[in-house]
Amino acid sequence: MAPSPTPDLQISAPRPTGADRAAWLVVAVLLLFSIAAPLNQFKVPPILPIVMQSFAISVGTAGLTMSVFVITGLLLALPAGLIFQRAGYRLTTMLAGGSIVAGAVWGAFSPDFSSLLASRVIEGIGTSFMAVMAPAVVAVWFPAHQRGVAMGIWSNWVPLGSVIMLFLAPALALMGTWRTVWWFGAAYALAVSALALVVVRPPPARPSEARAAPPPRAGAMGQVLRNGSLWLVSLAFGLFNLAYIGSITFLPTYLNTARDVSLPVASEWIGVGAVVSMISAPLAGIVSDRLRSRKIPYVVGLVLTAVAAPLLVVFTGGGLIAVVALQGFAAGFVAPNIFAAAVEVVADEHLGGLAMGVVMVGQNAGQLLGPALIGLLIQSGAGWAWAFGSLALVYLLAALAGAAAKTKPL
Repeated sequence: MAPSPTPDLQISAPRPTGADRAAWLVVAVLLLFSIAAPLNQFKVPPILPIVMQSFAISVGTAGLTMSVFVITGLLLALPAGLIFQRAGYRLTTMLAGGSIVAGAVWGAFSPDFSSLLASRVIEGIGTSFMAVMAPAVVAVWFPAHQRGVAMGIWSNWVPLGSVIMLFLAPALALMGTWRTVWWFGAAYALAVSALALVVVRPPPARPSEARAAPPPRAGAMGQVLRNGSLWLVSLAFGLFNLAYIGSITFLPTYLNTARDVSLPVASEWIGVGAVVSMISAPLAGIVSDRLRSRKIPYVVGLVLTAVAAPLLVVFTGGGLIAVVALQGFAAGFVAPNIFAAAVEVVADEHLGGLAMGVVMVGQNAGQLLGPALIGLLIQSGAGWAWAFGSLALVYLLAALAGAAAKTKPL
């Protein structure tokens, strides 16, 4: 016999329109809440030399502070989706925010590197729940024809969080120590978690339709996991992350070693892509809502990234900045429409958390494999041009996988 539904999963259609103030408030708070994850995830790279000196570790060992995040996300993607479907998003909010706060506090007290790594695993647990919960909540607050722009706004959580820490972390470390950065991450996560618990709630149903929707059954979950189109969308997003994260990981090294560009300047050039993607993501949502299609925008975005990838080693200076901007613009069209398509392809917003779990499997697998594979290709002697040029093929394979998914017109 199926378990009784939890109160915050008792949601009935129709949902409030995108113009509803409460719906947009929920999106704004979800964005602030979600930023806590990448803000803590990416607090390490800007101050990595300080962390290495504090614990007397090598560059290779220090890289584990980022790797454990991705591995945790990969292992927990589907379990997090399943837990969200049963627990509801209020409990999931506490799990997500609480894990990030606990991990950051643990990290701030870490006496050795092993303890710091353990704290990063706990932070990664919170990030896994965050990634499946937030888009699923957006899905039930917005009707399909207005969901794209909401997803586009929320999808800026990763670039915003990473860019904020890129500028803040060094300053905070200089004001105190590297532990100051961890305390800031914990304080931010605690504040936005409390805000999310107050603001994020189920959308109201019309009085004439107040009867709760039935809870998802185990059979329905199995049907989601057997949905071939959902796994194609996940594959497309995994290949996209493999190529995109792979290129971003090694582009500063390429510019510094092959083009004699200083690392600070190289970071500024690459940051242009993140800023442009923040602008293009909401635009991508508007376009997909107008076209009443998620597939067309994300396939076009993947094709454009395929065009940009080999050009990264052709230009420098202003030309390279233009290519990075093109890549960021195209990437902004991929993520929000992939998220929206994943929820819609299962044809039931109440299964959005599980659908996002499947997509997160692809995302984390791509982020784990991308830097490793591209690094091996460069190390093999193939050369920078071949390494970056090969990414075009990966993007095109992602476009084919995404095009093969059966997404329904809105």
